[in-house]
Amino acid sequence: MKFEDSKYYNNKTFKKIVLKMGVLYISEDYCVSEINEGIQIGIEESQEVIMNLVNFYGENLIIGFVSNRINSYSINLREWLKLTNNDNFVINTAIVVYDDLNYNAATIEKELTKNSLRRFHTLNEAIQWIINLK
Repeated sequence: MKFEDSKYYNNKTFKKIVLKMGVLYISEDYCVSEINEGIQIGIEESQEVIMNLVNFYGENLIIGFVSNRINSYSINLREWLKLTNNDNFVINTAIVVYDDLNYNAATIEKELTKNSLRRFHTLNEAIQWIINLK
């Protein structure tokens, strides 16, 4: 399910940021990402996401991040983790997966990050978990 089709999209004011790699929906409470099909997320793409989060939330990020994986794409985990596993970031991540392959990839991410990360099969469950963390 796309975030704009969810019940949560109209409940809050979101800043919609359209990037070459996909879309970020940022609110006071959490951020939802939807990455485009076939994208390879490397250091530049990771830095672009982090820059947008820092611009919105400030230097010391403490956020809930929902990765809504409606499309197939790949992540260079080493580069992403270099940026997010630092002391200035506390990112509680909910990854929404729609098939077993992406569930397994999210399991690997979970093992490698020092931040809280949970996997979900529905967008509603993921957002509710992020909301309940507050």
